[in-house]
Amino acid sequence: MKKKLSILLVFSMMLMTMLMSGCGEQTAEEPQPAPAEPLVINVAALKGPTVISMIKMFEEQPNLGENVTVNYSVAEAPNIVMSRLLSGEVDIATVPTNLAAKLYNKGMPYQIAAVNVWGVLYILSNGVEINSWSDLKGRQIDLMGKGATPDIVLRHLLSQNGIDPDQDVTLEYTAGHVELAQKMIAGKVDLAVIPQPFATMVMKKNSDIKQVLDFQEEWKRVHGPEVPFTQAGLVVNKDLAENHPAVVARFLEEYEQSINWVNANPAEAGVLLEKHQTGMKGKLAKLAIPYCNIRFMHAMDARPALEKYFTVLKDFAPESIGGQLPDEGFYLKK
Repeated sequence: MKKKLSILLVFSMMLMTMLMSGCGEQTAEEPQPAPAEPLVINVAALKGPTVISMIKMFEEQPNLGENVTVNYSVAEAPNIVMSRLLSGEVDIATVPTNLAAKLYNKGMPYQIAAVNVWGVLYILSNGVEINSWSDLKGRQIDLMGKGATPDIVLRHLLSQNGIDPDQDVTLEYTAGHVELAQKMIAGKVDLAVIPQPFATMVMKKNSDIKQVLDFQEEWKRVHGPEVPFTQAGLVVNKDLAENHPAVVARFLEEYEQSINWVNANPAEAGVLLEKHQTGMKGKLAKLAIPYCNIRFMHAMDARPALEKYFTVLKDFAPESIGGQLPDEGFYLKK
């Protein structure tokens, strides 16, 4: 009888241990609690492909958890986003990846969480015969923002084609993509670097304007397909990521879903872009979205591509990334 009781007691203890272990695993899988205090997150998306990528979130305002409020806004140009990041007004933002690296290397508390745009730059011509990069020699090329991504990459590709960007061409700078697109439509510009979706808008509104050179194709020709053009990404305030990882993870999930939805539903996305006054008409956005190279990739997964891109920029214009490749702390862990 005692032996039976001992066996029964051992079995009961084993069963209790298993149950407690199972409960422990279940608890570990439960979502983290919502912030105790109200949490306000300010998000800024640049006009162009990055606001396209986030437009579903602008519309649906997805719930990131109890006590969490998210404010979405559109920024006209990278310098505007940068000033808001530097002042701490913005917690999450889309920026050119080289500016994200520069911010980090200057000691600002931002990490890159994802890459979202894989190159959208083109040279458009208004009646000028351009068949190759060598045909640009002796020409004036209009583009946005001295020192911005289009300027850096244009100078690099010109150099790779034996053209001195300071001697062999004239580079004329405009404040923003919208202004440059309007000037070209009006016939005031002969050659210009125009990103999507503005390139589609320009060609649609002025049938004399044609796309003549593709930065993405030239980048692959020069560096090989294994070095993709990681043009833009999403940065997150480091304190936000450390103190509220579940909220940031939820935001990234919603953002990936938004990108997938936009690519699958360009017409519906166009309607939302017009509704939220992003500067794009729905019909034009629908035509441009397939050429915007919008794709979500976590920063940790994109790190090899980013580092290859940063290496090219460092060799050509070190100041464009803050003088050095950012270390592993730059990349937000999953």
